[in-house]
Amino acid sequence: MDLILGILCGIILSLFFSFGPAFFSLLQTSIQQGYRRALMFPLGVFASDAIVVFLMLTILKGVEMTAIIHNPYVAIIGGVVMLVMGVLTFRKKVSEPTHKTSRIKFRNTNRSSRKSIFVYGFVINFLNPLIWIYWLAVVAFVSGDIISDDMPTNVRLFHMYLFFGGLLATTLALDILKCKLASMLQRIITAKLLNTFNKITGCIFFVFAAYLIISMLMFQFSPKAREHQLQKEQDQKSIKIIKKINGNLHDTTYHF
Repeated sequence: MDLILGILCGIILSLFFSFGPAFFSLLQTSIQQGYRRALMFPLGVFASDAIVVFLMLTILKGVEMTAIIHNPYVAIIGGVVMLVMGVLTFRKKVSEPTHKTSRIKFRNTNRSSRKSIFVYGFVINFLNPLIWIYWLAVVAFVSGDIISDDMPTNVRLFHMYLFFGGLLATTLALDILKCKLASMLQRIITAKLLNTFNKITGCIFFVFAAYLIISMLMFQFSPKAREHQLQKEQDQKSIKIIKKINGNLHDTTYHF
């Protein structure tokens, strides 16, 4: 049942919530590199998604991810990565064919290695804080509304892995399908159209970079953020006081 729910959620999320930088980069890579070579891009995205989900279910469980994601250093690094990708994509040009009737020879120009395409998909997805927010929301929803908290820890983790296994596998399958469909556009695409698409994709990177920085600033200067920081400092002071009292009691008992 959890596997089926994961597959259904994967279809819904992939169709309605996947129009980010990775999606447009997938289309661009598929058109320029061809299906077989561009296939490494969705595999890189899949690998990064699997690592993020695994971290949230294990090591980062219970950690305040919202504050980490809106951390200035995290937002700046993510914004810089998006900005660099945007500049490179925006400036990328495809030359017009020498003859008006000839097609663009994608396979003979601007070819990238499969390894570099895999790394490109992995990095562009993993270093995007919005992806972490996306999976944080999904994990929180699944933990609260789909899989019961009353289950034993081992059983609950098994159901979570089963659900997300189906979700991630479905997302990968649909990304591969998008890759195949986009690669078929090689037959009708023109250099002018491709250059326009590169500029649009670059602008999308710029928008996401600006969003990351602005979102971080709004979070840092919001009243809730200051209240949260004060509460955190008070909790740390309380922990220090409790440790000090426990230490004094231990010394008193020892001397007695």
